Amino acid sequence: MSKFLQQRELFDKVLLLNEEEKSDPLLVVERFFGDYRLNECRHQLWTMVETCLTTENDNYTDPAERGNLLHHYRDLERLLEASMLLLKKGAKKTTTSGPFPQHDPRPHALD
Repeated sequence: MSKFLQQRELFDKVLLLNEEEKSDPLLVVERFFGDYRLNECRHQLWTMVETCLTTENDNYTDPAERGNLLHHYRDLERLLEASMLLLKKGAKKTTTSGPFPQHDPRPHALD
């Protein structure tokens, strides 16, 4: 069994973001899309799925597990698209002094 399933409480927490990123998570999205294009992300995701499904892998011998993998793949791809749109919308609302929109890390009231 995966360590992620064995230690659910630990792995349900935000583990990789620093304090600045926790207070302004859009920074992570900005940096990500500064390094990768959407088409590259799609390619990498599909390569991972294809590798899992076309090589000897005990985790994906059950058809239901293969279906779950494909479902998660599609959800991750949709998340990437939504993140990119959020970043673009944020860029339109802010002025830029560099490659990324400048964001006020304080919480904003919803309109």
